[in-house]
Amino acid sequence: MCSCLEVERSQGDDTFSELDFRESIIEPNAIFLVAELDELVVGFVLGFIVPTRKKEAILHSTMVHIQHCGKGIGSSLVRGFVNRAFERGAELVYAEVEDGPDKFYERCGFEKTSIWHSMVFRKGK
Repeated sequence: MCSCLEVERSQGDDTFSELDFRESIIEPNAIFLVAELDELVVGFVLGFIVPTRKKEAILHSTMVHIQHCGKGIGSSLVRGFVNRAFERGAELVYAEVEDGPDKFYERCGFEKTSIWHSMVFRKGK
């Protein structure tokens, strides 16, 4: 599990904790794939089938260790996620991304939509 944390840290990110990764493994709606090179985790993709709408999946995060970017690992992980989601009954896969990474997802076959607006409500407000 710590390998996924190292991948995340290499990108200057700390979104997930070790517990998040461990719980994702046993979460029935999660799709969590890793890419390995020489028995080391060099990338991961994490998302889920939407529990209330089984025909939809959300790709939450795709990350590749900074030393292995540009080698097709991320694209391969995304294809694996999409294939797994379709195998499990999803008909749509969403990826909510910022400018910059949106170009990566477009190269992977995603199309921009304006179906939803991202909004957040933070605890304590």
